[in-house]
Amino acid sequence: MITDLELLRKYEPIVRFTYGELFFPTSVEQYVNRCSLWVRPPRGESKRVVNPGTLDLEQLVEHGTADPDHTLYMRFVQEPLDRFDYQRWSRRPGRPYFQAPGRLARVGLPARLTDSLFFLSLLLRGSVPGGTAAAASMNYEAMRRADPNYYYYGRVVRRAGYVILQYLYFYAMNDWRSTFFGANDHEADWEQVFVFLEERGEEEPQPVWLAYASHNHKGDDLRRRWDDPEVQKVGNHPIVYAGAGSHASYFERGEYLTPVELAFVTPVLNAVHTVQEIWRDRLGQGDPENVVERIEGFFGVPFIDYARGDGLAIGPEQDVEWTPVAIDDSVAWVDEYRGLWGLDAQDPFAGESAPGGPKYNRDGTIRQSWYDPLGWAGLNKVAPPYQAAQVMERHIDELRGDLNQVQLQIDQLRSTLPRLELETKALQQGHQWSEMEDRRREELRSEADRLNELQGRRVDLTEKLQACREFLERLRAGDLGDPQSHIEHKITPQSEDELRQSRLAEMWAAVSVGLLMLGIVAMVGLGVAGWTVTLGFIAGMVVVIESILRQKVTKLLVNVSIILALITGLVLLYEFFWWTVVVVTVGIAMLIITDNVRELWHR
Repeated sequence: MITDLELLRKYEPIVRFTYGELFFPTSVEQYVNRCSLWVRPPRGESKRVVNPGTLDLEQLVEHGTADPDHTLYMRFVQEPLDRFDYQRWSRRPGRPYFQAPGRLARVGLPARLTDSLFFLSLLLRGSVPGGTAAAASMNYEAMRRADPNYYYYGRVVRRAGYVILQYLYFYAMNDWRSTFFGANDHEADWEQVFVFLEERGEEEPQPVWLAYASHNHKGDDLRRRWDDPEVQKVGNHPIVYAGAGSHASYFERGEYLTPVELAFVTPVLNAVHTVQEIWRDRLGQGDPENVVERIEGFFGVPFIDYARGDGLAIGPEQDVEWTPVAIDDSVAWVDEYRGLWGLDAQDPFAGESAPGGPKYNRDGTIRQSWYDPLGWAGLNKVAPPYQAAQVMERHIDELRGDLNQVQLQIDQLRSTLPRLELETKALQQGHQWSEMEDRRREELRSEADRLNELQGRRVDLTEKLQACREFLERLRAGDLGDPQSHIEHKITPQSEDELRQSRLAEMWAAVSVGLLMLGIVAMVGLGVAGWTVTLGFIAGMVVVIESILRQKVTKLLVNVSIILALITGLVLLYEFFWWTVVVVTVGIAMLIITDNVRELWHR
């Protein structure tokens, strides 16, 4: 029988990185040994508990958890590089040079305004100090010299007919912001990939699903079926494209526009989603997905996650191989250390603070991906394909039983209702039976309504049975349907057209928000008369330049034409309101007369 470690090795992913990546999956032992351990009380300064160089996994377990309301955390970089050392590090020979089109040129002006707010928020909230990524890179290189292997931490769980292979990758730092112009930096980074196998009795388990952890996505959107043609594999080894600096995982190579939501706009977006749910689900109207996406884009801060796959590749038959380490709840450092794995930046939004371990969230609670990996990937509701036909057969039997019960009730009511109706008529013959007649009439009405409901339910059950029988035949034939039917929001890289931006457009995107602010300040400072008109002129010029550089002049002209037409219509309605009412009323009256006369003529 195949062992858990053999299963992990058989399906271990191939992770492909972007050229310019500084940090790769590494050993937790080497990392911990270079960290110091700190505790921070609710008020006051943090206190160092263990010095760097003396901390190991056993000591980490000994300290385990902090007192209530205290925060326990490691610190990988004891002192960030100063400006001089940073410049020397950045100009070191052989440093990989990362190049990318400007991210701000890929989004509109509203998103760039929100991006400016995000930049200002970094000045006000806790963040990782500058020079930390450089110092972390130097520490990491020292770790690589001591242990050049590339590690993943593997775990095997068996649940509900699935064998779940969890691959956890530990990075010394997430340098998405400082190296790749992303949303955040934080010491330590845990990422994970799942391969879901289905149990097949005495046979060896077979792969059926994959799930990759990624920004702002959850449940079904994280998951792909093993036979999805877009899932890239080398033999049994799925390919993962890691985001540069962020280390998020993607199924396709490319550059991903990743809006980061600001905390203070969360209530607004929640309200938008509530309205969307009412409009779509309760009122049965069309799905206004494009409108919702535009609103989300307006409030989201645009960042690019570069998952180009043109750098180091780790895995079977790649540049380097993996060194696997099996873990589970019995491993002490996994189970007993609930603190942060790096610097606590005291960021109220948590983006700049280090994560918890493979088992725990930042607040010390257990991660869903650890205690419920099926629910985390949206698979709690999905039967393994090998069992799907049996599950459907049982469901068909239940539906058939329900249909028989409904038919029995219908037959009984069809027998009872005529007698009840005749009895009601009989009670009409004498006033002394009037109260009894009222009760029987109400009972007759209620039972008739119940019969109508049962007949509607019989139709529903019959239709369900037909659909389930047809689907069962497809399952028996091995047809599992569209491999992406479960995906609600597909994670896709940007297209070539979206990536293609002129240098002038990139420059304009970089300076447009600042120029707009300076123009408003100058207008106010100079005491410009008619500031409303002047402000409108400035905004109009920005919109025109934006449209020209983003090659959307035609769309701008169409929108302006529509707006002008609406304004013209409103002006005409205001100027000739009563004449409009008279004309509309006369028109409606003539339509009514014509329709009624036509009815008489054709009678």
